[in-house]
Amino acid sequence: MGQSSSEPRIIEFGPYRVIGVGRVVKGGADCPAVWDGEGGFIARMDEVQPAADFLVALARCIPGVTGPDGGTFEYIAARPAKPGAAVPKGMIEASISAGTFAVFSVAGIANLGPAWGHAHAWLAAHPEWQTYCNKDGCDCANHPAFEFYPPGFTMEGEMFIYFPVRRAGEG
Repeated sequence: MGQSSSEPRIIEFGPYRVIGVGRVVKGGADCPAVWDGEGGFIARMDEVQPAADFLVALARCIPGVTGPDGGTFEYIAARPAKPGAAVPKGMIEASISAGTFAVFSVAGIANLGPAWGHAHAWLAAHPEWQTYCNKDGCDCANHPAFEFYPPGFTMEGEMFIYFPVRRAGEG
């Protein structure tokens, strides 16, 4: 597969209520188990009443438990849920707020780790865009970054990283 796109698209996206399986992880190597491990989301995804035909994996900090600097975060493999859909036992719900996102293309799951690194580097090099989780504070519970797996995704197929952003100086 080819390399991931170096320049993101800036788009409007959301809102979505998502339901899935979440765990606190230390680094990206722990994330696949949230999908495929015991009690993982793939085995349970049909328990969620879907509102759209795509999957997401949110990365967010938990105040007092995880943070943007330590490499520990909550990773949630999920799908958009219909309004009012029940949260199955052992699953959690989260929100993707409506907003502006820098969207980075990823050429297959094997390139996901480097693509996250590229996205962070791109954002650091473009101070006109601010993220919601940075040295000045964290609001990723309301504005999480996430992986977007389109309908029909395969391990070699194109996927995306969505980073919530706002123009520098905006609230």
